[in-house]
Amino acid sequence: MFQAIYRTIWRALALGRSSGSEYELQAQLAQMRMTPGYTASDIPPPTNFPIKCHPKADQVCAELDEYFYRNWPWKDEAQGKQFLQSETNRWACLALPNAWDSRIVDSVRVNTLLFLLDETMTFAEGKELYKRLTPLALGKALPNRTDPLEWMTYDIWKSMRAIDAEMTEVVWQGALLCIMAQVDEARMKCPDMGSLLKHREKEAGIAFVAGVLRFAQRIRLTPSEVSLMSPFFTLYSVHGVTVNDILSYEKEVRLYEETKAEGAFILNMTQAFSNDTGLPQRASKRVLWILIREWEIIWADKAKELRAKGISKALGEYLTGMEYVLGGNEWWSWRTKRYQRKQLADWAG
Repeated sequence: MFQAIYRTIWRALALGRSSGSEYELQAQLAQMRMTPGYTASDIPPPTNFPIKCHPKADQVCAELDEYFYRNWPWKDEAQGKQFLQSETNRWACLALPNAWDSRIVDSVRVNTLLFLLDETMTFAEGKELYKRLTPLALGKALPNRTDPLEWMTYDIWKSMRAIDAEMTEVVWQGALLCIMAQVDEARMKCPDMGSLLKHREKEAGIAFVAGVLRFAQRIRLTPSEVSLMSPFFTLYSVHGVTVNDILSYEKEVRLYEETKAEGAFILNMTQAFSNDTGLPQRASKRVLWILIREWEIIWADKAKELRAKGISKALGEYLTGMEYVLGGNEWWSWRTKRYQRKQLADWAG
C-alpha cells in the first residue's frame, strides 16, 4: 500500500500537477497520517528457514555430553556443568537433521571439539595450540594420552577418516580456515560493521560447517557446483554471525567487563552497528533482525533462480542442508543457556 502511495506522491511532484491534483496529493498524505506509525518491538519476525532436529538427537546428545563432560579438561566442575546446560551438542543435531545415522556422532563431535578449543584458548595461546594439534588431527603424530586436548583431537579426526577420508579432508580444510581467522590479529582491528562483517565471514566457519554438512550426508560435488554456492556462503556467514552476535551480546559485554580479553572493544555486530549509527544497543538489535530477514529473502530469491536452472540432486541437498543449518542455529541460539537469556521471545516457541 505504501509503495502505491509514494508512487502517487512522487509522480505529482515530478509533473507539477494543477490544484486539482494537489487536492489528490493532500488526500494521499492524510491517508498516510491516519495509518498507525512504526512501533518498536523486541520480538523479531520469525525466520523463513526450516527447523528440524535429527531423529537420534537425544541419544547422540546423551552420549556426547557424557564424553566431553568426562574427558575435557574443565577448569572446575562448574564449568563442566555449564557446558551440559548449554546443550552445545544439540546445535549440530539441529544443524544437521538429515545426517546419516552412521555419521551423526562424528559430525556432532568434531563440531563440539572446535567449539571447545576456541573457548579454551586465549587469543595469545591460539596459534601455539593449533600448531601443536594440527599434526595430530592429520594423523601425522601420535598423541600424549595424558593430555585430553591431544588424544581427543587425534581420536575424533581418526574416526572420521575411517568413515570417509575424502570428506574428512574437506572438513579439515574448512576447519583450518576457521582456525586461522580466529587467531588472526586482523580481527582486533575491525571496530566498524563493514570490516567486522568481512572478517567474520571467515571466522564464522562457513567452510568448516559446509564441510561437516557434506561429510554428514555424504554429498559429493564438483568444483563448479561448489562455486555456484559462493553467494550462499556469504549470506550464510553474515546471517549466522549476526544472529549469534545479537543473542550473545549481553554475555560478551559481561565477559569484556570482567576480563577485557578481546582488547579495547567488543567484537560484536550489535556493538559495531551501534557505533556506526549512534543507535542504542537495543535499537541496533531490532534493526539487525530486519537486516537478517532481508538476507533470508535474498537467499530465497537466489535459491529459486539456481534451482530453476536445473541442478543435481547432490547440490539440491547441499542447498537445503545449508538452510537447515541456519534455521537450526537460530533456534538453538534463542534457547541455549550459554547466552543466559532471561526469557525467550514468544515467537520462538
